Amino acid sequence: MIKLQNTRAILAAFCLLTSASPASYAAKTDIVVLENGDAVTGEVKSLDFGELRYSTDSMGTVSIEWEEVLSLTSDQDLQIEVTTGTRYFGNLVPASGDGKIAVARDINVQELDMMDIVRITPIETDEKIWQRMEGSVSFGFDTDKASDVTSSYLNASVRYRTRRYLLGVDVSNSVTNQSQAPTTENRVIGLSYQRFRPNRWYVDWFGSTEKNDAQGIDQRLSAGVGLGKYVVQNNTNQLSILAGLVGTRESFVGPEPNTTNLEGKIEVKYLLRRLDPSSHVSLSSNYYPRLDDLSSFRSDSNLTLRREFIDDLFLDLSVYYRYLSDPPEGSVKEDYGVTTSLGYSF
Repeated sequence: MIKLQNTRAILAAFCLLTSASPASYAAKTDIVVLENGDAVTGEVKSLDFGELRYSTDSMGTVSIEWEEVLSLTSDQDLQIEVTTGTRYFGNLVPASGDGKIAVARDINVQELDMMDIVRITPIETDEKIWQRMEGSVSFGFDTDKASDVTSSYLNASVRYRTRRYLLGVDVSNSVTNQSQAPTTENRVIGLSYQRFRPNRWYVDWFGSTEKNDAQGIDQRLSAGVGLGKYVVQNNTNQLSILAGLVGTRESFVGPEPNTTNLEGKIEVKYLLRRLDPSSHVSLSSNYYPRLDDLSSFRSDSNLTLRREFIDDLFLDLSVYYRYLSDPPEGSVKEDYGVTTSLGYSF
């Protein structure tokens, strides 16, 4: 199945985080041969989760299911990553048969089974920065006239990947208004820089700012570093685990004094993705014990079910859970909710 990509959204603030290269276009000399026998000349943009992004003169940039590709050749310098985490570098020359690609570097040629390949990334590209981004934004709104409660939800995520690192920004914000009670807000803004290492290992630097009125947190500033590994990585599933250290600075809604803590971090992330129909399930769970008192901790978990119903438009059903073992006086230990939202991916 090939589907045209819609115009990509430009996120100017995110562009400040990395430098753009001069705009020019590589000659489209790559050739992909499909199961139906069609040979399409174009330019490989990327392969990720079984979806090959391919630029053509006649159709623009299209998405091709990797399972429908019989062969691929390319004059570009590419990084090819397989399920074991091994990365190969070179251009793609004709292979010995269908279902294989041959990676050539100087006089060395390595043949790989196409179904073992989980990611292809051009090593050098002159694309504008926003053309290498991917992400999504979704919005939801609920109102109940009987209780006079109105809630709004905003979620946004942007990723910028190169062969050496992955840069990400995530925003989650929910606001609840009630006529007989104060407005409450639950907000998380996070930034991460993930540096890839051999054998599916990575180092992750991260920071965030949070607000949770229900748990009495007026502001929580966090920054830390962790070592992680992609335990499972293929074209449909991705499972990663991470352990690290986090420094936090918290201010509270009530009169309690500000606190500064050093915490541990244990993170588990899982993503299941399908292309037909386009859908995914994502789960992330984090546990933060205080290092000076392991009986004091906080945790958060998020589960999202996403289903695309029109090209690049989707519906989300999300469940979140926050736990704080020692909340400020008058605040709750647990905060949880279910949200539905309509979104756009780019």
